[in-house]
Amino acid sequence: MSARQLGSLSGAAIGLVLLGAAGWLLRGAQDGVVFGILGALAGGIAGAALTQRLQARVRDDLEAATRALGALARGERPERLYLAQEDRSGVAGRFNQELTRLSDTLSALQLDRARFQAIIENLQSGVVLLDRRRRVQVVNPAAERIFGVWAPEVVETYHLAITHAYALESALDRVEQGEVLQIERREDGRVLQIDLAPVRGAGGVLLVATDVTEERRLLEVRSQFVANVSHELRTPLTVIGGFAETLLGGGVDEQRRERFLRHINDETKRLTLLVDDLLRLAALESGRERPARAQVPLGEVARAVAERYGESAQARGIQVDVLGEELSVRSDRDRIEGIVISLIDNAVKYTQDDGHIRVETGREDGKVWLRVSDDGPGIPEEDLPRIFERFYRVDRSRQRATGGSGLGLSIARHLALSIGAELNVESTLGKGSTFTLAFSDMAGPKPA
Repeated sequence: MSARQLGSLSGAAIGLVLLGAAGWLLRGAQDGVVFGILGALAGGIAGAALTQRLQARVRDDLEAATRALGALARGERPERLYLAQEDRSGVAGRFNQELTRLSDTLSALQLDRARFQAIIENLQSGVVLLDRRRRVQVVNPAAERIFGVWAPEVVETYHLAITHAYALESALDRVEQGEVLQIERREDGRVLQIDLAPVRGAGGVLLVATDVTEERRLLEVRSQFVANVSHELRTPLTVIGGFAETLLGGGVDEQRRERFLRHINDETKRLTLLVDDLLRLAALESGRERPARAQVPLGEVARAVAERYGESAQARGIQVDVLGEELSVRSDRDRIEGIVISLIDNAVKYTQDDGHIRVETGREDGKVWLRVSDDGPGIPEEDLPRIFERFYRVDRSRQRATGGSGLGLSIARHLALSIGAELNVESTLGKGSTFTLAFSDMAGPKPA
């Protein structure tokens, strides 16, 4: 209650008492007592009314402050506080200043939390946060996918519910002592790289899991590729160097000299072919060249390529037949021709003398296809999944005899992928192989 309000109440009471005293003097003691009692009663009633009014104002002020704090707790920006009572000490102003500061701090924390949540949820690596008891507190969607769990089922459970790796126990012991570790875990054909770091201050461990299976496979493929290229280059260079050294040494008759020069020429051609194929494969993998789009008559392409190989095939008694419908697809003619060249070249190389090669076009199950079949030695079943790998050879000695670079089928597969086609192989050992180039049904009208 303010001093002014107390003064008003006291003044009213004193006035009523004076009124009673005046009545006593003017009308006698009996009337004075009556007036005094009435004055006291009136003063009490006035004081009670004033107290109730003050209590109501205090209650309103408390409710206003409560509403402001409640809005702040809900993350809303509260309105300014206005007190019903006279605020000589500036309580409302200081309250509003602190309310504004707390509201700004809360907004900044909410923004930081939203950013953190967006980062965690969109990471490709799995993030798992463990508390001091090694119980799961946070699991992001990538961790759900990597570990095959659902976050609501594993939160607040022991980490083994996710990791299923007792080997992590010793690693967690070290991380809780302040170390940062990286471990690899292999299971079900996958390779997981798990980074572990302590959560400074709050305690617990942050676990980040990344599926590096494809990365490891690519590293292995690259290593094999480098080894194969080195081998393929070393062999012809060794032959060329050996013959050149012999010729430089002199004392070689004309017949041997001609034979040596022929070998040097053949190996040089092999080196040129290898380098050209490597450059073409690199260009295809880079995607720098975009395929053209035009109507390509498959039968016409097949006949042109078969005619190109006709002489070498006839020299060995190999018959090459081109059959099937006159179909066309909207694609890149040069790339389709490159695929057919690789397939027919491969068939001629591996078909025995007096064999038969069949090139056929057709349409089936919503696809337009071109097939190259031979009655050669066939491919063992275990080798079929790797037949399109670079430098992979079923029979290395025979490949060397044919003079190929070992990249033909790999280039054919990349060419097929670049135009949105599929290239598959079926083979029976001892009965031959069939390579099928299939397009989605983009067939155009029959060429005139």
